[in-house]
Amino acid sequence: MAKVKDQARRLYAAEELSGIKYGDTMTLKECQKFVDTVMARKYVKANYRTLKITVLDGRGRRSACATFFHGGRAIKLPKWSRNKFVILHEVAHHLTHLDGHRPVFASCLLDLVRHFMGKESADALQGAYFYKGVKILGKNKPAKARCPQSRKAWVEDRKRIDAERTKWLRED
Repeated sequence: MAKVKDQARRLYAAEELSGIKYGDTMTLKECQKFVDTVMARKYVKANYRTLKITVLDGRGRRSACATFFHGGRAIKLPKWSRNKFVILHEVAHHLTHLDGHRPVFASCLLDLVRHFMGKESADALQGAYFYKGVKILGKNKPAKARCPQSRKAWVEDRKRIDAERTKWLRED
């Protein structure tokens, strides 16, 4: 049991370190459209089971969640969490049978980020997985994530992106 909680702690720390956790917020209608787009993509249909996921208002909640609602699958999104990354995180929970933050979940999330947010975001997340020790699926068993580029280059990229994000936040 301790290993599962440790994996979740590391995964959340990696998400924070990657710098891709925050983005432009969307309306609930835009969130539902994005979820429908994700679920309709050939890649998702070929590698995961096809599901209908409903996006619900998550006001009154501290965090987003993947859940069941009236016999169907749903994600609840408070206002702060209505961005692509958080939506992909919650969709990954449904695609991996609501089985927590195990290596299969981390791999699924990384795949979704690569397909829907781009290579740069996926590399940032994968590098953060590496530095925080997040386990992903290897060939035959869970394995530690690899850094997508040289460690020095990854650290320099994170510093540059953090500086840009800090500057952007100060302008608001």
